[in-house]
Amino acid sequence: MTGRLLLTGAAALAVIGVASAGLASAEPAAPQDVVAGVPIPLEPAPPAPAPEPPPAPSGAPLPSTGEVSGLLTRLSDAGIGYKEKGDLVENGITAEEGHGLDHELRKAYRDGELPYNFDVLNVVPTGAGQALSNVTITGPKMPAPKTVPLKLVDQGSWVLSHDSATELMQVLAQG
Repeated sequence: MTGRLLLTGAAALAVIGVASAGLASAEPAAPQDVVAGVPIPLEPAPPAPAPEPPPAPSGAPLPSTGEVSGLLTRLSDAGIGYKEKGDLVENGITAEEGHGLDHELRKAYRDGELPYNFDVLNVVPTGAGQALSNVTITGPKMPAPKTVPLKLVDQGSWVLSHDSATELMQVLAQG
């Protein structure tokens, strides 16, 4: 009986094999660039575009790190009076602040603390007409570099915020 069962099973498999071969030859072979009915792209997808930096605040374009460094160097120059520095600070420098600034900078010059060097690490927009810059300050008598965040504001040109100018002078006075 097992012999007959084996022969019947073999015959059935042969019939199925012939039938499937006939079907396979009757239908065109599926192209190799199609998987589950979906064409496979022949070329890799283009790379995704790089994210764009946040837009600069309206008005003047963001200053470069060199421009911010120049602004800070000019602000801390003992040879330039405060009246000539009013365009570097938000809403200018009052006479009282200016006299104090000039006095502190002349004293720093006499004590050999100048010039200060400002390594501006970055300038990033923080909102409309505002930016933030991290600045590392060194000087001839500073025991260690100091890094401070300074806020910039757009007043037709970029200037140091009044609060950041005050903070900067305090940092420089501490040496």
